[in-house]
Amino acid sequence: MGDRFASHPLTDLDEEVDGGPDWVEALAALDECDGYVVLMVDPQTSEVDAHGPYGGPEAAIAADSLRTSLTAEGLEDVVVRIVRLHLPADAA
Repeated sequence: MGDRFASHPLTDLDEEVDGGPDWVEALAALDECDGYVVLMVDPQTSEVDAHGPYGGPEAAIAADSLRTSLTAEGLEDVVVRIVRLHLPADAA
């Protein structure tokens, strides 16, 4: 992942290719990310908590640790997910 806080700006969608934006290139750019965030969502309270940013393997370890801790506390209904983080282009 290289510099995990490097910004990967989306392509310039104003440039038209065959009469429209190059959506294939734009979607490919979305697949790149600056890191990962582990989200916890409590369906009972609608509370959302975020942890990170992490690199890929670290995010998986953090998510597993949170899931284990929540299960031990009897909170099996709390959802734990890993999501991609995209920093703004000017934040780099």
